[in-house]
Amino acid sequence: MAVALVIGCLLLLTSPLLETMVKSDVVQHQDEDDHDVGHYRRHLRNDPCLGRKGREYRTCVRMIMNDPKTVVERIPVSNAARRRENCQIVYILGVEGATHHGITPIIEAIAKQQYDPESGRAYQVDSEAIYMKVGLFGWNKKIITNWGFSITPDIDDPIFVQRVVERSCPNDGNKHILIESTSFPSGQVDDPRLYRVHRQNEWMSMSPEDIANNDKAQQQPFSLTAFVDAYSPYVDIKFVVIHRPFIETIASHIKWDGGAVTHSNIIHGFLLILSRFLNAHRVDLVTGAPLWTLLCLENIMAKNYEHDSDVEIARRNMLFHLADFLGWPVKECNHCFDKWRESRKDPHVKLGDDLENVLQHANQLIGVWPPREVGPMEQQCKI
Repeated sequence: MAVALVIGCLLLLTSPLLETMVKSDVVQHQDEDDHDVGHYRRHLRNDPCLGRKGREYRTCVRMIMNDPKTVVERIPVSNAARRRENCQIVYILGVEGATHHGITPIIEAIAKQQYDPESGRAYQVDSEAIYMKVGLFGWNKKIITNWGFSITPDIDDPIFVQRVVERSCPNDGNKHILIESTSFPSGQVDDPRLYRVHRQNEWMSMSPEDIANNDKAQQQPFSLTAFVDAYSPYVDIKFVVIHRPFIETIASHIKWDGGAVTHSNIIHGFLLILSRFLNAHRVDLVTGAPLWTLLCLENIMAKNYEHDSDVEIARRNMLFHLADFLGWPVKECNHCFDKWRESRKDPHVKLGDDLENVLQHANQLIGVWPPREVGPMEQQCKI
């Protein structure tokens, strides 16, 4: 019986079917194909596609590779835990106009100061995060097709998530930091970028509460809850929540959504979405550590201080708090604010006759946004 079993295994390993499997076009890139087939052969105990030939066999394998029911068998838990230690997503979270373009270079600069104290290796910082954008927003159809998908998968598709993580954070012994900062909402109604859900004209006639409860609004530019649930087992996710005074935020985009008042109304709705998400997701469910921290941008703006020394202290405290929250060893950065620029325009003047209505929206957000966080005074904001 043992001899027959060995002979059977040898015949199976040399069968044309397995050769076809190795050479199949489950994914167009050969290196990706070999990786998928390796997982398929090592972790799927029984191949339900054996006995099929040619196109029928390849179609069967493709279906198996995209079946969520097999993902646990094909992806060992130990690999996921190891990946999480070496892969961190820093998402700079805020609405349109919250100064993403100002804070992102600061976080990128201090990230590039980091290194692993044990190995001495510098952190690998990726502020473009191309593959992460593919996963979150569904951008780049070519990459998605090359990964073996005929249509854009949902953000929490388990195979799709694995693809994104493997490409974003290769298991090369380095610590990888991915920085993403797309605002909520993002893009225009006719935006050429291939969001799963685009900005909607109907939001311009809806109340903030209706927007917050709107299914499409909750998925634009992506579903935060689905993202955290799908990626947390494999990636250390940290949200850096940024708040700029509401009046300044709206004044920076007065021509969007048909005018300042309508835009303010939509931003109000999205602040409700962000607030509810953050209040419901205060800690990392894997580690129990805080999932997010709050940065009050008015507290690092030079225009709010009389003396340069006070500005330097506030900025140094902010950097220390940020690095400590992210678990980074280096907490000082002499040139992190080199690219920081502050608007000199008076938002009250820019808003003109719309100021009173925008102030009403701001007052309605008191106690709702910004979210409350236990921490140093520099991290507490006013609307």
